[in-house]
Amino acid sequence: MNKIIFLDFDGVLNTEYYQGLLQYQGKPWQDEYGAFFDPKSVKQLKKIIDATDADIVVESSWKYLGLDAMKKLWDVRNLPGRVIDITPSSVSDEHLININLDYLDTSILHCKGIEIASWLTEQTEDISYVIIDDEYVILESQLPHFILTNPYEGITEEQANRTISILNG
Repeated sequence: MNKIIFLDFDGVLNTEYYQGLLQYQGKPWQDEYGAFFDPKSVKQLKKIIDATDADIVVESSWKYLGLDAMKKLWDVRNLPGRVIDITPSSVSDEHLININLDYLDTSILHCKGIEIASWLTEQTEDISYVIIDDEYVILESQLPHFILTNPYEGITEEQANRTISILNG
């Protein structure tokens, strides 16, 4: 079974605490890709990757830089794991075919939850997944797979342990 982490960046890896610290210390806070990630959050992501061997699908707004840029960012910053894809910016035809249009709230067509559901619909393998985000941007059916972070501190050890538990089932 493939294991996937749907990963947001701002408020998950890029924390308010770390950005404030860098600015307070007068240090650079970004590079050509964007804001630097908090080493404490990156350490927790590494713990998750090491324990689950999960791959990463970027669901962050940073995905608009493109998949190649996300892979290069991962390489340049020597981040843990492997970025394999980004979520679609719109809903797939396959997902729309299977959705119950009688109960469709059109406002969800642009939310991350529907983009994640659309990505999952396109997959042919069995997938265990988790969504890590600092905003409640998921569908109700995705709640058992959701880890909500505090944007000030990002991924905590407790959340990393919960993520590992979800992915390893």
